Amino acid sequence: MLFGFLRDTVRLKGIILELAKRDYQQINQGSYLGFIWNYLQPLLFICVLYAVFTLGLRQGSAQDGMPFGLYLLSGMICWLYFAGNLSSITGVIRSYSFLVKKVDFRLSVLPFVKLLSSLLPHALLLALLLLAASLNGLPIGLHTLQLLYYYLCMASLLVGIGWLTSSASLFVPDIRNLVGLVTQFGLWLTPIFWSTSQVPQGYKWLVSLNPVSYLVTGYRDSLSGSHYFWERPQESLLFWAINLVLLATGTIVYRRLKPHFAEVV
Repeated sequence: MLFGFLRDTVRLKGIILELAKRDYQQINQGSYLGFIWNYLQPLLFICVLYAVFTLGLRQGSAQDGMPFGLYLLSGMICWLYFAGNLSSITGVIRSYSFLVKKVDFRLSVLPFVKLLSSLLPHALLLALLLLAASLNGLPIGLHTLQLLYYYLCMASLLVGIGWLTSSASLFVPDIRNLVGLVTQFGLWLTPIFWSTSQVPQGYKWLVSLNPVSYLVTGYRDSLSGSHYFWERPQESLLFWAINLVLLATGTIVYRRLKPHFAEVV
């Protein structure tokens, strides 16, 4: 299915881009500010958290060699993209129920539509983050290109989880509530406000089991240039092992449930 997904993505690229464009335009449609909320909401959320932790709680010391502000912002930008897409991809098949009975359309590419429709606000936040990093003495360099690698890592992780949750949630509505719990508690279980160096050595393996921790750390490495992804071989192997398991599980669940989609949407 993975090779079929890539082949269908190329074959249906025009339709995917059009669906992503419409999805982007329909977000917050009908409000006065419209698509501006796509940028304003995450910016305000990040600013509030930044103010709370740097001014209110006075957590201003450097973390892992980075100013705390950049440390917090890089983790939040990564998490917001992941959590937002996890929630939307879980309901993507029901959102595009009119395509379920079209035999010439591969529903497996729908998660990619959500990833593309939310990419522009994410790219803008990353651009602002790179600007802030440059102003704080962390200039753009070869290490910055790692952002592309870590984005592809996040996209593949979301696709695997998306096949699983979007298929299963049609038959078990509680899946959506479970995803909501994951996004709610995952924010605090991922090293966004805290550093893995604060975790006792005997418990660090628990943090490694959270694949988003790898992504958040990678975003920070892409800013600071402290590590390249190949300099973290154990973390990379564990992430891809978890990712492949999720892709395989998502593939199996999607294939087995797909023939019954039309009965429940």
